[in-house]
Amino acid sequence: MARLYRGGRISQMLMEKEKTDEVLSVVDRTDWYVPREDLLTPQSIDLFHLSFFDRSTQDFLDSSFAVSNSICLQTWYALASTFLSLFVSKTSSNGLLNRGGMFIFSTQQLREFLHLPVEWDRRGKRLLDLGAGDGGVTARAGDLFEHIHATEMSSIMQWRLRERGFSVLEVDDWNRQQSNQQFDLITVLNLLDRHYNPSVLLSQLHEVSSRNGCLVMMAIVLPIRQYVEFHPNGSTTRPDSWIAVEGKTFEEQVSSLIAKTFEPAGFEVIRWTRLPYLCEGDFKKPYYLLNDAVFLLRPLASNQSTAPSTFPSSAQSPPQDTQIRIDL
Repeated sequence: MARLYRGGRISQMLMEKEKTDEVLSVVDRTDWYVPREDLLTPQSIDLFHLSFFDRSTQDFLDSSFAVSNSICLQTWYALASTFLSLFVSKTSSNGLLNRGGMFIFSTQQLREFLHLPVEWDRRGKRLLDLGAGDGGVTARAGDLFEHIHATEMSSIMQWRLRERGFSVLEVDDWNRQQSNQQFDLITVLNLLDRHYNPSVLLSQLHEVSSRNGCLVMMAIVLPIRQYVEFHPNGSTTRPDSWIAVEGKTFEEQVSSLIAKTFEPAGFEVIRWTRLPYLCEGDFKKPYYLLNDAVFLLRPLASNQSTAPSTFPSSAQSPPQDTQIRIDL
């Protein structure tokens, strides 16, 4: 009788998964990129950059469906992750198993969001990605930047980053690098709401981006739910400071972040976009989806004298040379 019950339960799970796969395969993906304009402030509307579903996003989804439908692989993941959870964090466990891949943007989506011209030359360009995880998302910037530097708390993920050829910086020293490591862009992708002290991180970002004369690209899952996996005292998942945000909807929190978080921290928001934050699925679902707001920030200095940025603003056309530098 027990065997019959288990067999019936497995059959039921397979049928439920098939139904879930069918629903997720035909979902209208336009909604992943378009916010509700009636809930945005005029300023947020003016700064919005519309992104689009593309081939690279579809390729990630196709891969996620294939991984999700591999029963043997999912069984191995389930057993191994249960065992590893006794010893390491979920992040490190995923790193060891090389599972849970993430996707935010394709190289083309990134190029369009940064307004990079066709003559953009990656040679000599440096990217710093904070909290890079296994580097899967960061790697999509490899066609735009020759040198990629990254930070990551998990030692397992640091190993994965070095496997990709990235230069891994110490999490406590990235903001104190010598002048021979000038960055052209700093990316902070889904880290602010996971950092133990967001106000300190914003202050460090302003200092480093001002010193380098570069822009900051910040991605945040909205609505915000702060949670700290790696806290210095190791005894809490609560942050030391809370992100100043108002409203309950994605759109309301976008407007609030611009006015109450980024501008008070000394940043000008050049533009923002909405992107799907996709995660490789498991046996239950082929992929998981969160809504990312991605902001391009320019540090403002009180004396207005900072180094030039390598990225053109939306209000300016880049000069016709290979360096593409403008004044902040």
